[in-house]
Amino acid sequence: MTRRGLRFGLLGTPVLFGGEPTPGQSPPGRAPRTRDGTPVVPVTSPKLRTLLTVLLLDAGRVVSVEALKDALWGGAPPVSALPSLHNHVARLRRLLGEPGRLLTAPTGYVLRVDDGELDVQVFDAHVSAARSARAEGDWERVRRECRAALGLWRGMPLGGPAPEVGGYALVRRLEEARLLLHEWRYDAELALGDESLADLVPELSALAAEHPLREAYHRQLMLALHRTGRQAEALVVHRDLRARLADELGVEPGQPVREAHVEVLRGSGTRDGASRWVRPAQLPPAPAHFVGRADVREGVARVLSGTYVTGAVVLSGTAGVGKTALALQVAHNLEERFSGGQLYLNLRATEPGAKPLTTAEALASLLRDLGVCSGDVPEQPDAASALLRSLLAPSRTLLVLDDAVSAAQVRPLLPAGPGCGVLVTSRSPLTALDGAARFPLRPLSDEESAALLCAASGRDGITARHPLVALTGRLPLALRVVAARLAARRSLTPDALAARLAARRSLTPDALAARLAGADSRLDLLDHDDLGVRRSLDAAFDALTASEHRTDQDAALVLRHIGALDLPSYDAPSLARLTGVDEARAEAALERLAGVALLEETVYGRFEPYDLVRDYARERAAEPCAHSASGCHFASA
Repeated sequence: MTRRGLRFGLLGTPVLFGGEPTPGQSPPGRAPRTRDGTPVVPVTSPKLRTLLTVLLLDAGRVVSVEALKDALWGGAPPVSALPSLHNHVARLRRLLGEPGRLLTAPTGYVLRVDDGELDVQVFDAHVSAARSARAEGDWERVRRECRAALGLWRGMPLGGPAPEVGGYALVRRLEEARLLLHEWRYDAELALGDESLADLVPELSALAAEHPLREAYHRQLMLALHRTGRQAEALVVHRDLRARLADELGVEPGQPVREAHVEVLRGSGTRDGASRWVRPAQLPPAPAHFVGRADVREGVARVLSGTYVTGAVVLSGTAGVGKTALALQVAHNLEERFSGGQLYLNLRATEPGAKPLTTAEALASLLRDLGVCSGDVPEQPDAASALLRSLLAPSRTLLVLDDAVSAAQVRPLLPAGPGCGVLVTSRSPLTALDGAARFPLRPLSDEESAALLCAASGRDGITARHPLVALTGRLPLALRVVAARLAARRSLTPDALAARLAARRSLTPDALAARLAGADSRLDLLDHDDLGVRRSLDAAFDALTASEHRTDQDAALVLRHIGALDLPSYDAPSLARLTGVDEARAEAALERLAGVALLEETVYGRFEPYDLVRDYARERAAEPCAHSASGCHFASA
């Protein structure tokens, strides 16, 4: 609604307010009026309209005769321009109907405009008030001020000025202010959330179509659709906007659009208050028989139960040491702590016959698990990672990332919300992952190993001194295989199984080479159903041999050398001397084997194979080497 005292209008074709039309302008009694009934007097003469516009652009200041002549006649005034200008000024004075409104000055004319008489002034005042109310969070006032300002708008400011009139900067400013007012008004409507939200959809649809790259209108349209129960349509708006931005500008939507997308995906903010968010509960079952590791379990739980969980917890260790079992045990015990649910993802670093998940694959999998449709998963990993963080930020969710290959694979998956926790298992300690709490796992103690054998096999009387404890290397995976064999054959005694394992423990490389065709080794006896130590070690060894990195390939060859030499421990100088390889590369290979938990660095520079890894290395040493017909040597640089 117009303010009382409004006299001049430039927010559209220039007009006068509050007077009566002169004869010939419009039929008596039918003059157009504003919403509050104020008469609108069109200025129908193009010359008079131009004259009024130029004077209003410099209201209160003298406009020279020369400037007025240029505006009226486009820089080429006729000979009669001056008397004609005097005539137009006289006509405008009659139209204004107020003595002293349009004054003559020595060099030109000045139009007096008091405060509140020009609609542009009133518009600017409403914009300023709306901005202040928005900063204060007074959404009701924002809506009121925006509606008042937009109600003054009648079309293109100045009626689309001719080049000689000028005013382009003013027009651009006013147009941008109008777009901002629409944004603020719809933000206010969404914040107030009354029953008129459905009425906003057609208006927002028109604005979004008119301004296809203005993200604010699309965000508001998404929210209006979603909060009136039209979630599928809201997701289509987001999909189309993202595709348009990517095609035309090569960018992803900004943070406000991403946050709106999260609201739509999570189903919050609906009119009836119902939430469509499904709490993820993806943890595999906890191990049926879990023993030991009390100190580590308490340490991990303490870190993840902190007031502000940051970084990640990394459980590392050799194949079969029980990283996943421990992670699941702790995660299940913390279910109440993480009310947002639990996500589980196998990153497949050492899964036989499978490649590790790429960053894009891992992000897509987690986003789908959180309810994001495949078509709405951002193609760029950075954008997908940002969406994942946005989804998790307001929640208390635990992520269990199992079998990670590297810090680079894990880093984009980490949430930023202070209530979320991340539990990672990996052969590597992932030392490049900043802020992580690390818990390296070693084989179980003799007592813990015996307890696991008894619990999993159902056999009593297996003590810490029983040979089975040492023959399994005290690795939980090997212990479970042995327990499964004892449970499957009740006639098989622990002593008989221990004798079979011991008979194959001392096989030399020469004996292994002769028996590879059919005889079983200790590792064969540690394979049952879907549990197997060898297949777990195969995955690590195959990843090294298939790698394009020279250090990985060297590490695979060094493992063969270790199996052939069969020494208690190794260091780079002695390994280089005994095998004839380069010492620096031997040292790097040993460090790499320790990094993937096939060796243990007992003291600085000295490495020992784990017990079952030693058997595995012997087997690999007995096989033909692909690098050389006469033996395994480092490939040339």
